[in-house]
Amino acid sequence: MIFGIALTLVVASGCGGSAVRAGRTNPYAGLPPDVRPRPVGPGPAYRPAAVSAAVRRRATIDGLRCLAPPGRRFGIHLELFAHRLVVHVPAGVGVAPPQRTRGVYVLGGACYYPLRSLEPTGVFRVSPGRVLTLGALFAVWGQRLAQRRLLSFRGPVLGFVDGRRWRRPLAEIPLRRHAEIVLEVDGYLPPHPSYDFPPGL
Repeated sequence: MIFGIALTLVVASGCGGSAVRAGRTNPYAGLPPDVRPRPVGPGPAYRPAAVSAAVRRRATIDGLRCLAPPGRRFGIHLELFAHRLVVHVPAGVGVAPPQRTRGVYVLGGACYYPLRSLEPTGVFRVSPGRVLTLGALFAVWGQRLAQRRLLSFRGPVLGFVDGRRWRRPLAEIPLRRHAEIVLEVDGYLPPHPSYDFPPGL
């Protein structure tokens, strides 16, 4: 449960909602280091766009097609860090425009890929069937993933699944139900071993 709370705090701190003002007591001082919120990094590199050019065209990506609203699905959670700062995972990955939104949430779109994010929490909804991989997720997102490349960041990339170090190529990480996947480039933070998924995922 605490890990879901921690992520909520991370998102809030990235938006400035829980920033610590000068002269005030740090409200997170009593929390263990692995659950203290980290800020979202500065600049556009830390806030990548959700929709790739291929998704805008509704192209087939890595064998995945953009289809009607999916039925069954399960959740996986993705956390990204660069230089020990949070990289924002946006809502709308894998949802072709025009998108319908309410605040920071994506309510719908023209069609959907078998993996998609509807809120900016790092939670992805994955359609069951073919076992998808993290490489497919990054292909749909239109972002780079390699052993020394994460998005636009360069440096050694560490991968963790459910708190354990992933030693094989990062693109091979399987998207299995309730997987907690953490990627860190050029810096280390203790990875969360689990995530508190909402009901229905």
